[in-house]
Amino acid sequence: MTAPLKILCCVSLLVGPITAAAKADEAPLQRTTAFEQAYGASFYQFDACGDEVAGRDFRKALVEKLKQCPFSEDAKQRAEVRFAAQRQISRRAMDKLIDDHGGLPSRLPGMTQNCREQLESPAYRQFRLRLDAYAAGRSGPDPVVPQPCDATEITP
Repeated sequence: MTAPLKILCCVSLLVGPITAAAKADEAPLQRTTAFEQAYGASFYQFDACGDEVAGRDFRKALVEKLKQCPFSEDAKQRAEVRFAAQRQISRRAMDKLIDDHGGLPSRLPGMTQNCREQLESPAYRQFRLRLDAYAAGRSGPDPVVPQPCDATEITP
């Protein structure tokens, strides 16, 4: 066997496993849990603190990001069904909060700041600028949802 042929043989042996590994990496993602949790939490982070516009825009960016990610079509459809169910659950919970407190409370259980403090914080104002740019069509969803598609947690 000539030297170039030996090199070609060795290279093809190496490329085979690399190509197979690359194809395995390209398999569609299945777990949309982080997107679903962020979607549900957004009702309490934004809407319950009186910034329903931010909540709506964040959820829109979240859904757009999910659609751009390499999830299987089945995973995307399951997430859409869960998003719809979450909207109903969250609306009922917020209606109950309003009924129980005569309006939205200024601090929700588990919050470290009250709503006014959260809305006025520098971090929230920076996030809101990115969200407003997205809502105005000046950016895509990535500045709003910078986490990778396979993230285990998504937070604004």
